[in-house]
Amino acid sequence: MPLTSRPARIDGLDVARALAIFGMFAAHIGNDSAEDGWPWLSVAHGRPSALFAVLAGISITLMLTRRAGVTGDLAPASAVAHTRVRVAVRALILIPMGYVLSWLETPVVVILANLGVMFLLSLVAFRWRARWLWVGAAACVALGQFAVRSITPAVQEWGVYGTPPLEKLWSEHYPAITWMGYLLAGMAIGRLALTLRRTQALLGAAGLVGLALVAGVEALAGGADATSQSAWLATVAHTYSPLEMAGNLASASLVIGLCLWLGQVARPVMWPLMAAGSMALTLYVAHIILIAVVGDEIVWESTNVAYLAVCLSAIAFASLWRWLVDQGPLEKVLSVASMAAADAVVGEDSRPSVSRGAGS
Repeated sequence: MPLTSRPARIDGLDVARALAIFGMFAAHIGNDSAEDGWPWLSVAHGRPSALFAVLAGISITLMLTRRAGVTGDLAPASAVAHTRVRVAVRALILIPMGYVLSWLETPVVVILANLGVMFLLSLVAFRWRARWLWVGAAACVALGQFAVRSITPAVQEWGVYGTPPLEKLWSEHYPAITWMGYLLAGMAIGRLALTLRRTQALLGAAGLVGLALVAGVEALAGGADATSQSAWLATVAHTYSPLEMAGNLASASLVIGLCLWLGQVARPVMWPLMAAGSMALTLYVAHIILIAVVGDEIVWESTNVAYLAVCLSAIAFASLWRWLVDQGPLEKVLSVASMAAADAVVGEDSRPSVSRGAGS
């Protein structure tokens, strides 16, 4: 169906990206201990990276719908082909970037190569109807980790378990087979009219209901201690059980709905977060390099003074860069490289009238 006109960027999505990045900062260098830290930072384990993946899925959909003016299942072949090339080129940049950052041997498990593999997998779903995107997301959430556990012995026997980047399909952390659930859900959410208040309310309400249902299932199963060893019902971060992933999706829906609303009603106040979110990749890479330079102590002996310093420095840098330059440095690389490749392969005539979509 035709889409209503949208601004070049959806401010609330940048706010959500900023929260995802600062949440990952908290998971890596924040102190959530009950003795000398902020216990509430425990919410940063698992949820921010899942939010990051959902937002990536939304961005993929917006890249296509902005150029085509219709949802992906109705988009003309030229628009689909152009966007596929753009997404594929971004994937081919993210994958080696992720490996390079991993070679720095910080205590952080870098998500970028896994995300790049997910981008490549998403290419087949561009023309799926929204309901099939949701079906695919549900299948990955419900069965993804079971599939990873089932296939691991076979790929080990075949000698391809550690073959890059194939390994990212079944890796211990962020396995693409499972995490496609987040990306496909984001692609489906991107089909919604995100600037409408009723959509924002729907996302927020769905998130609250989802979190309540997950908490109810956990309580019926005997609580967190009882479910921690369950392959299906564990809610511990990064276990990738169906229940944990459902909770992460619900949390992402709630955050996205709230941030979309805040981006409209409190834009001046949210502007520093919008600036940070508009260059989420740059800030993510920068914080990995920072940890490599400073040393592992910033992770293993974390303090919230350091965490706040990193967050405030990131906001200050992003705000100044956005004001003076606009697009983040690594975001500019992705945008220019992917657009140039798509123009060369598919043709410049199919270029969208709005070349900078939200997160594009």
